[in-house]
Amino acid sequence: MFDESPKVDLKVIILLAGSLALGLLCNLLACFIWKNWLAIIVVIFYFLAPIPNLICSRCGGDPLDASGRNFRDMGFFLTGAIVISGFGLPAVLTHSEIIRWEALLLAIAGGLIVYVTLLVYIHLFHTKKSDDF
Repeated sequence: MFDESPKVDLKVIILLAGSLALGLLCNLLACFIWKNWLAIIVVIFYFLAPIPNLICSRCGGDPLDASGRNFRDMGFFLTGAIVISGFGLPAVLTHSEIIRWEALLLAIAGGLIVYVTLLVYIHLFHTKKSDDF
């Protein structure tokens, strides 16, 4: 009748919000300090990363059927490609001397903080319920 989701302390939620804000601040500082706003494109990847998993997890039918697993695997693959692109784009921009290497370090640090925050959030709030007979 009631949702039996795991109880998470308010301190954990505040810590997750603070770490997400810190990651976005690192990306903003990467752009603002060196006055080159091309590194902010990485933030788009933060919003695109979970979309393939959301779509492909809904497309799979029966979890015991092998074809349902194929959709989830494709979602994992596309999410991985988007996350790697989020780290690779600043490296390519640095290699072509469009942004400075300091901005690269801040963008990668911000990306690591944001992606780890998203993983911790998913681990804490989106646990699968097992169906025991």
